[in-house]
Amino acid sequence: MFRILLQKSFKFLVFIIILFFAANTLAQQAKTYKILGISVEGNKTADPSAIISNSGLKIGDEIQIPGDQTLNAIRQLWALNVFSDVQILIDKEISDGIFLLIKVDEYPRIEKVVIEGNDEISTDDINEKITFLRGSILKPQEITKMKDRILDLYKKDGYLNARIDISRYDFFTADTSEDNDITVTWRNEKDFSDELPVEYPSDERIYTNLIGRIKDRLVLKMQITEGDEVIVRNIKFNGNEAFDDDDLAGEMDETSESVWWKFWTSANFKPDGFKKDMQLIVDFYRSEGYRDAEVKLDTLIYYNNNRDLDIVMDVYEGPQYKVRNIIWEGNTVYHDELLTQHLEFSKGDIYDYKKFQMNLRGNEKQSDVSALYLDNGYLTCNLDPEEVKVAEDSVDLIIRIEERKQFKISKVDIAGNTKTMDKVIRRELYTVPGDYFNRALLFRSVQQLANLQYFNVEKLYGPQGIGTQLETDSTVAVTFNVEEKSSDYLNASVGYSGSYGFSGSIGVTLTNFSMAHPFSLGGGQVLNFSWQFGVGNLYRTFTIGFTEPWLFDTPTSVGIELFDTRQQYVYDLRQSGATLRVGRRLRWPDDFFYIQGLFRYQYNNVIQGQNFYREGKTNQFTLGATISRKDIDNPIFPSKGSSISLGAEVSGGPFLPGDIDYWKLSFQAEWYKRLFNSNRFAFYTDAEFGYIDEIVKGTPIQPFEYFYMGGNGLVIATIPLRGYEDRSVGPRNAAGQIIGGKVMAKFDAELRFAVTLEPMPLYLIAFAEAGNVFESFEKTDIFDLRRSVGFGARIMINPIGLIGFDYGYGFDRKITDGANPGWIFHFQFGRGF
Repeated sequence: MFRILLQKSFKFLVFIIILFFAANTLAQQAKTYKILGISVEGNKTADPSAIISNSGLKIGDEIQIPGDQTLNAIRQLWALNVFSDVQILIDKEISDGIFLLIKVDEYPRIEKVVIEGNDEISTDDINEKITFLRGSILKPQEITKMKDRILDLYKKDGYLNARIDISRYDFFTADTSEDNDITVTWRNEKDFSDELPVEYPSDERIYTNLIGRIKDRLVLKMQITEGDEVIVRNIKFNGNEAFDDDDLAGEMDETSESVWWKFWTSANFKPDGFKKDMQLIVDFYRSEGYRDAEVKLDTLIYYNNNRDLDIVMDVYEGPQYKVRNIIWEGNTVYHDELLTQHLEFSKGDIYDYKKFQMNLRGNEKQSDVSALYLDNGYLTCNLDPEEVKVAEDSVDLIIRIEERKQFKISKVDIAGNTKTMDKVIRRELYTVPGDYFNRALLFRSVQQLANLQYFNVEKLYGPQGIGTQLETDSTVAVTFNVEEKSSDYLNASVGYSGSYGFSGSIGVTLTNFSMAHPFSLGGGQVLNFSWQFGVGNLYRTFTIGFTEPWLFDTPTSVGIELFDTRQQYVYDLRQSGATLRVGRRLRWPDDFFYIQGLFRYQYNNVIQGQNFYREGKTNQFTLGATISRKDIDNPIFPSKGSSISLGAEVSGGPFLPGDIDYWKLSFQAEWYKRLFNSNRFAFYTDAEFGYIDEIVKGTPIQPFEYFYMGGNGLVIATIPLRGYEDRSVGPRNAAGQIIGGKVMAKFDAELRFAVTLEPMPLYLIAFAEAGNVFESFEKTDIFDLRRSVGFGARIMINPIGLIGFDYGYGFDRKITDGANPGWIFHFQFGRGF
């Protein structure tokens, strides 16, 4: 032991002696000099005086070479991040001192990045990953980072085999065209035969001496080879017993096997999407009570040159848990039974973790426990849930509640309305100062404002639509932030059919008119004028109307409409008159109900009836009433809610004067269902029915009161049915003329997708519909319908309205007009969906 210690001590002593002599030798070699001058070499854009200044070396200083001063100078210049190499050399030595040379090699500066070879990823998306500014310093490590960022972009889109080759191009020549545009040719620094021309238009030359500025810069060309997508061929699971492989794979949104019949999905592999999908599998297990479930291991097996992939996931299921007890602590406002009712769990239920969290706070129906408190002023209420495992397969749910104080609304402010008057907005609000804070009424107020169509709906429903500010420990101020949009529009439409030629309408609708301030608008009144016309076969209708939706500041609407119609196609007739409407928002059964009554006088003059219309002059007096319920989230593109209306009219009869006698019923029900929990996808269904009959049997009804169907609905008094010609659906007389019917039925289903919502909404639709008009109730067969399918698009352009088209395929054209089934184009201009 002593011998080993002695050997180690001897070696350490020898090392110290060698180090001492080496230091002494260096000290003897280091020599002190006086700096007589400093010059710079290798700089291209950096100023020599700035380089000397940043080095810290000065003429007249005495330095040792080698020594700390030169090392510090190199460090300081290197820290500028401008140079790839820095050397300090003795340029000349004389008896009085030395002249120093600072030799530098600058990093190049970037002029432009040229992208080639990209197809699946747009150039704009790639440019977002390029952080170089024109003229900035270009370091090798920055090029590598840029390359990695773009490759990550491809990986996220499933292109794991993408490759990027980067070439550097130096300035070569420049030529000027007749238009004073400059074309600069850049040459590959490794292959002089590879040249890259870049044009500099004269209007882009924002500085002088362009060539002098760019001649020392580099152009990078990024040649992208995207390669093949990685296709998922198989997805397998190990350890799953409760659910089979297909059940688990079906829960994945962005990862699926390549199967020939799944033409609507892509089977390319996206790493980020796969990570999300693994979490979806865990969420699925937890929704079925397997709270301990996890994906323990995922294995990716690539083959066929990384073009194909098998995925194998090892899952741990654990036991399926059920709810044993639900325990509430701290609640004084609501009793346990009511809270449990809103939680929608009972003892013995499978423990659905997702359902528990949503029903505790934030489910789609707004019926969760948190909503119960928020709708009663408990704005700062806190819910603290705890799961306690009490057996091998059971949990107790303990929810501790801090109810805290009830908040009242101190004030309600409106911000952003530049045209619409405050009172027009306030009368739609269900949030009133002095009331307890109620989140449900806040949402209802936003819905009412959206249905006015005066404001940007996305802004209203967005996170900035409602602002709340706690003013004291018991009061809160509420602000509705609105953004005005053009709601007054040109109501124009046009269409064409072989039977009626061109038809359409032109008009103006001011939906936010003010009689008191006709030039500034903003009063919420409606003023409209329209002219419907037929060009090839003459007919025209003039209509002018005015509506006050809040008479005497109450939810009572009053409107009057004057009209005049003239038709000189086959028949020669004229109709003119006026309609008075009075409506009121109801509070029962709920405040979505609305009732409206009408009184209409109409003068009819049939000059030539062609044995179809009863010739002569008649007077017609009509009373009608409609009760409706409308609860939708967006008047332009509803994605959830419903609209139902039932209407009745009586003309003449024992109570009214006039020469026309009939009674008419109409019913329409529309439903909107949001898909994928997004307001951009909606499923729409519609059912319409109509019936008209004599009050006294045998009393003739004028044909213009009957139901007609077919086309895009632009022809007067025609119900649209796409895929068929205008007014081609329904009973005909012996001469083959459409005579209208007493019974109408129509059903419609549509898938709607909002491609964009702002600033110019664009919608795509796919539809299937069926309908028919029957001569009488006795001849009605509700299953004898004319069917069609198709697709279309709409774009909202203010002030025109919706413009678009429908392309419908009528299956039963042979029955309606004798034509073969086929596609018919319907142009929509100024109409809704």
